[in-house]
Amino acid sequence: MLALTMPLGGISAGTQSILSYNFGAKQIDRVIKAQKYIMAMCAGFTAIMFVLARVGGNIFVSMFTKDPELAAQAVEAIRICTLAVVPLGIQYAIVDGFTGLGQVQLALPLSAWRKAVYFTAVFILPAVLGADYVFYAQPISDVLGPLTSITVFVLFNRKVLTAGMNA
Repeated sequence: MLALTMPLGGISAGTQSILSYNFGAKQIDRVIKAQKYIMAMCAGFTAIMFVLARVGGNIFVSMFTKDPELAAQAVEAIRICTLAVVPLGIQYAIVDGFTGLGQVQLALPLSAWRKAVYFTAVFILPAVLGADYVFYAQPISDVLGPLTSITVFVLFNRKVLTAGMNA
């Protein structure tokens, strides 16, 4: 997951200055255009990583183990953990986008919510369904976190941008 989230974080956090600059310059049309482009870049990157996890997971695992049983388990874990990485790309774009617009009061709870969902699922899934289901905590948080972020984005983005124009 770090091979996926570290570059994703670089893309989304690296674009904060573009959003901040245009927001401060009251170029709201450019902010909206940049938001769309950033979301597309993040979703595109995570889509590529999703495909790579599906077709290349065994190549990655073979760098670390030659044990066929362990390798099979690891490949399955990679496939499960990356089930919902495309929505995760949108989550990163929204959270880092709100940060770039100076809306940490929106960004921080959205980021924390995804982590809270993950840790809750890490404890509940194995207790209810068995240890093997712990790997599903990642895709659960990668769906519920982005759904919440998208909802907040739809409800608040226009208000944030309008307030920026009037500031």
